[in-house]
Amino acid sequence: MSAIIARDLTPAFGAEVSGLEPRIPLDEETIAILRALFDARGLLVFRNTPVDIKFQTYLSELLIGNDVPDPDALFVKDNFLISNREPAGAAPYGRLLYHSDQMWSAKDRVDLISLYGREVGQPTTPTMFVSAVEAWETLPDNLREMVEYRSAIQHYDPEVYRKRADGDMDVLVSTYDTGEDFATTPIAYTHPRTGKTILYVCQQTTQRIADLPADESDALLDALFEHLYAKGKELAHDWQEGDLVMWDNLALQHARPNVLVEGPARTLRKTLAPFPMASVKPNYGSVIEA
Repeated sequence: MSAIIARDLTPAFGAEVSGLEPRIPLDEETIAILRALFDARGLLVFRNTPVDIKFQTYLSELLIGNDVPDPDALFVKDNFLISNREPAGAAPYGRLLYHSDQMWSAKDRVDLISLYGREVGQPTTPTMFVSAVEAWETLPDNLREMVEYRSAIQHYDPEVYRKRADGDMDVLVSTYDTGEDFATTPIAYTHPRTGKTILYVCQQTTQRIADLPADESDALLDALFEHLYAKGKELAHDWQEGDLVMWDNLALQHARPNVLVEGPARTLRKTLAPFPMASVKPNYGSVIEA
């Protein structure tokens, strides 16, 4: 059994975990400890923990409660890279606004994301996190009353994205050919595994609040974003090679500052659990133009 030790990274969420021996299969006690940590803290950081894609995928499935009786039957995707070096790397440059992956999709929910630092030059561009669970728990009463029974419209709209970028030329526009209509989701979203309530709006894909005039929707979203992304609520992970970072894609949102193609190498191997098999890959090919 691994001697797991966890250190909280912020009062609200995140834990740095040491003592994990990356082997398949993990023993039941280690699995139970890691699952409990993941549900309680939302984000687990394993520093200097060399792992291959098979273990990364295996642990991703286990943390969300999935049984993996046959590790050889795992869906393993070794070429899903966030990189400014690899020719087929996703999001090779630019800043990304806060979001949860697949938030726009009504059929392909992603519960967990993991990134592994395969090649990381210094100084590195961090990955930023905020807790949408903590945001709901601390939401002022007046805002809670205004949104508790309302829904949000989720989709990619370059015009909304440009507006939220506030003229920042470094922001990367993610364009999806999803084939899906706009998804409507509760703003007070109940986490399907933990039962926690999530403030389910984000900068990147929340278009508007349903059944409100545009000006009222914009004002209310601005207030929610101001609370969700308030100073002091962010956690920055500064990458090193060999880091494995795994987070609850529903409970947390992630973003990043600007990445330069000509900057230090930043290649992160990515897994999703469950993997959204029906979705079309994003095209990260354009930055905002004036």
